Amino acid sequence: VWRAGALTPAGVGDGDKGDITVSSGGTVWTIDNGVVTPAKASDALKTVAIGAAFDGGGAADAAGSKAYVRVPFACTITSATLLADLSGSAVVDVWVDTYANYPPTVADTITASAKPTISSAIKSEDTTLTGWTTSVAAGSIVAFNVDSCSTCTKLNVQLKVVKT
Repeated sequence: VWRAGALTPAGVGDGDKGDITVSSGGTVWTIDNGVVTPAKASDALKTVAIGAAFDGGGAADAAGSKAYVRVPFACTITSATLLADLSGSAVVDVWVDTYANYPPTVADTITASAKPTISSAIKSEDTTLTGWTTSVAAGSIVAFNVDSCSTCTKLNVQLKVVKT
């Protein structure tokens, strides 16, 4: 345990090009010159969710409903999850484009033919992402578009991503 003061054990100091690796409880953190950087952090530290919620106000969410999120970091999508309030069916497309080209359109789809889909259920998760373009550049806009929805009045879509 290091307390107040500089990190100055023998062999580690300013200008040292080595890494410090700390392992605890199965999690590994790597510190490079006193800073944990995304490239040096474990995937557990770099994994976050990007998402949106749709609320049909008591009715099924309307096809064509859109939500936009700007992603401030480069990342790789590793899974897509849909969660609904009621058992039903829903399909959400995901579009990604640059900030300069806002708003993304259907021409910017990244899902190929494997759009996030709930079929007579309240949840779904896809970790395969067949055909997806999974790389997202820093500053990109992600658009979530409800292609169809029946029964579900609230729908949440999340992309699990790892910062790169």
